[in-house]
Amino acid sequence: MLLFLGRTLTAPLISFHNTGKALANAQRAAGLQVTCSPAASTRLAFGVNVWYMQRELNRVTEAYPGAQVPLAA
Repeated sequence: MLLFLGRTLTAPLISFHNTGKALANAQRAAGLQVTCSPAASTRLAFGVNVWYMQRELNRVTEAYPGAQVPLAA
């Protein structure tokens, strides 16, 4: 049972960490100051994580006013 629970809790934490790194790289590529922290994304995993990552992603899209942002389908 502990082995199963370990896998179900570890995978989302790794995903949140990797998403935080991707957001930081996107901010860097947009020429912005990097404010997204992969560690903060992991620590906020089961609280306000979605709000935090969306806020950081919005900073990237706001760097390009009037540009269309393609969405992956």
